[in-house]
Amino acid sequence: MNELHQFSTGFEIMSFDVDFQGRAHLSALMNYLQDAARLHSIREKFSVFDLQEKGVTWVISRYHLQISRYPEMGEKITVKTWASGKHSFYALREFEMSDSQQKRILAATSSWMIIDLKDRRPVKVNGFFPDELILNKRILEDDFPVLPIVDRLDYKSEFKALFEDLDFNRHVNNVAYSRWAVEGMPPEVLFSHRPVELQINYRAEVFYGDSLEVVTQKPQTETEPWLQQIYNLSTGKEVARLQSDWK
Repeated sequence: MNELHQFSTGFEIMSFDVDFQGRAHLSALMNYLQDAARLHSIREKFSVFDLQEKGVTWVISRYHLQISRYPEMGEKITVKTWASGKHSFYALREFEMSDSQQKRILAATSSWMIIDLKDRRPVKVNGFFPDELILNKRILEDDFPVLPIVDRLDYKSEFKALFEDLDFNRHVNNVAYSRWAVEGMPPEVLFSHRPVELQINYRAEVFYGDSLEVVTQKPQTETEPWLQQIYNLSTGKEVARLQSDWK
């Protein structure tokens, strides 16, 4: 276990990152995680920019977040991240977010693939991601099983992929998917609850101008999760599947 390959950086919760109650949006928290991963990968020379020079790039496949508290505007937080493992076609990355008292407020694990920029197909990660970068420690034990589909349509919303949603890979950034999912929830939930656990399976890329539909199934009991699927109406493909708990 090589602690040197952990990366830590700080953020301040800004006014444009909070909701009407002054607490950070889910999308803001995910942006902080993403930026910590970016800085870590640049330091260790396996960033999107390093890979693009070799004709490939990183894309996220799975995300699992557990959030115990949403920080408030003006709070200072710390994000720690590390690579926790790799298999033939994907690599694992962990995240831990702590407040100024060093108390954990968020834990997340994620799975990433490398795709060829020409044919957009996955390639093996071994040649781009050395073993010595791995810290063999999971913050959430998750083998990323298949998420359930929506089998009862309770809510439906439509969105458009905007220019500002695009990232360095010229496709929609992963955080936009979670934003669509949140906006697809009913107002009575949005104004009284926040997601405390979220699992996302990213299933296809989305590009500028695509039309999206979010279908949502509400729980029938207190122990059931919310289920959502996002479809690209421009291509007919399912682009994401989500499961969440709100409190």
